[in-house]
Amino acid sequence: MKYSGSILAMKTTTLPQTAAALERRIKQQVIGRPQRFFAVTAPGLETLCRHELLTLPGALLVTGIEKGGVAFEGRLHEVYEANLRCRTAHRILMRIKAFRAANFETLVRQTAALPWELYLQPGCAPEINVSARQSRLYHSAAVAERIQQGIQTRLAALTTSDSQGTTGKAVARIHARLTHDHCLLSIDSSGANLHKRGLKRQGGQAPLRETLAAAVLMRAGYRGREILCDPLCGSGTFALEGALMAKNIPPGWFREFAFQDWPAFRPGRWRHIRRTAAPPDMAFAQPTILASDRNAAAIRKLQQTLAAYGMDDVVRAAQQDFDDLKGESLSPAGGIVVLNPPYGKRLGSRRMAEETYRAIGRRLQSHFRGWRAAVLAPNRRLADLLGFRARRFTMSHGGQPVHVLVGTIPL
Repeated sequence: MKYSGSILAMKTTTLPQTAAALERRIKQQVIGRPQRFFAVTAPGLETLCRHELLTLPGALLVTGIEKGGVAFEGRLHEVYEANLRCRTAHRILMRIKAFRAANFETLVRQTAALPWELYLQPGCAPEINVSARQSRLYHSAAVAERIQQGIQTRLAALTTSDSQGTTGKAVARIHARLTHDHCLLSIDSSGANLHKRGLKRQGGQAPLRETLAAAVLMRAGYRGREILCDPLCGSGTFALEGALMAKNIPPGWFREFAFQDWPAFRPGRWRHIRRTAAPPDMAFAQPTILASDRNAAAIRKLQQTLAAYGMDDVVRAAQQDFDDLKGESLSPAGGIVVLNPPYGKRLGSRRMAEETYRAIGRRLQSHFRGWRAAVLAPNRRLADLLGFRARRFTMSHGGQPVHVLVGTIPL
């Protein structure tokens, strides 16, 4: 590919700058100004995520909601809060620049003109994630290559007179979205997907993402004080999410984030935010979350996780079959029962799947009367077989729609 003279000039011309001058620019342009962010969610969770953002400490402004996420504005430290506290967001992006790019030459030139030194550490070669639709630049790998070239052109042109050298170890991810020949560049503030709470090392056969489990608990009205029963717990996603809520532990408490490697990151501000969000020193006299499964290995792993993170006071994990459980024995006053039955290939034939959901409905109606129930189903047909009136919500799990039924089992 041939490049214009302006791009070649940037390759050979240095932009001298002292570290102090760079720090001033970071304070003025990144820390001191409101920034634009986008919280990425699974389709169906946008309203819950919006509510979470609006209840965060600070003064962020929600500016829009669209399929797959929520746009908001705020100061840089508010993205720290959002990553730490939001239970339903998959990741949070900071918008950098939007521009028109109908050809590769323009894409490289526009990318190279951006002040990447404000967002990336020296020596960083970020991962480029590309989505493109209805644009002349549609080949994701080629777009990623040109964006990477533009970034490296800018960083190579910049010299800092009192730099201590580069390690090349910094990791970052840039998201590029091309729509109708317009390119929007964002930097990922989260790193690993936010459903990775830092608790589980292994999932089950078909693990439910923690962000989706949190959404189901919220839809069911769980506030952390009710009796919560998960009789098909598998790897324990519902139980662990419920424990975090019951003990007021922020979902991001046990993990790190990409923004901690940004040049604009302020460790002092982060320590203050974590002190403010620190969970209270509380212990439960007896468990309020009852997790069970007939898989002994899954229960052992869950018990180990609970003990490792000090949650075995609020969660009781036991090997037991759902057919042996009786809600009236677990909690005479009732509670919330959540179920994520196996589906897809694990359910076998259509007839077997239908019988499974009918059996679940019968069990709930015979032994969980008066309980509030939240049940996941892969389609409307199976959901209707549960046999009780419920509100229906739809969310996306692995790109597939999942129906969530929430209702009270009749007395």
